[in-house]
Amino acid sequence: WMYSLGLRSAAELGLPDFIGIGAQKSGTHWLRANLAHHPSVYLPPEPKEPHFFDKEFYKRLNDYAALFAPGQGKVKGDITPGYSTLSRRRVRFVRSVAPDARLVFLMRNPIERAWSHALMDLVSRSGRRYEDVGDREFYAHFKRRTARRRSDYLRTLDCWLSVFPESQLFVGFYDDIVERPRALLSGVFRHIGVSEDVDWSSFPYRETIHRGPRIQMPDACRAFLEETYGDAVEALARRFGGPAEEWRHR
Repeated sequence: WMYSLGLRSAAELGLPDFIGIGAQKSGTHWLRANLAHHPSVYLPPEPKEPHFFDKEFYKRLNDYAALFAPGQGKVKGDITPGYSTLSRRRVRFVRSVAPDARLVFLMRNPIERAWSHALMDLVSRSGRRYEDVGDREFYAHFKRRTARRRSDYLRTLDCWLSVFPESQLFVGFYDDIVERPRALLSGVFRHIGVSEDVDWSSFPYRETIHRGPRIQMPDACRAFLEETYGDAVEALARRFGGPAEEWRHR
């Protein structure tokens, strides 16, 4: 609370220089794997997702800062997709302790993201076979508040940009990881302030970004999710064009 009120300064703590705020199942694992190969970037090896600003907020800020101490002299980062769901009040705290942090947000077609999220929770993490998960469980997962919020990119963007200037936010697309991975990674490098003049052969940017089961979405689930996120897809297409525009036709 002393940092929130400005009674103590976090300037000397060595907090992250950039923060990956999501979205979950949108390529953040790929992004972390590639940034970890950059000689000027430091990401904590464990935990790979610090979750300080959401799940671990009860801990001391000094404990969080200690995760980045080995990265002194490098551009330090925290990539935690859960930060996409933070409240505006919590985002204001992030700004109070890391006012100059560069933000990175990756988006994926919210319909595809929701399906991948459900597979992760109901199949991969549960240890069950896809055939053993009932339709009701999938629909219940699609309707969960937490799942809906992770696909609500407009809310995430509006929340963070109400606190941070737009110049500090990089928005990328999962589609570009698939089709133009090096170009996307170069954009991230420029945004966080590290060199693009690297040995690209040492980066796994061409490697697959799929994690977990690759199961085609049933038509009934797609129809349900298209109805759920149809308006959001239209709004994102109008706002960003490019890959978001293509989501309207899938």
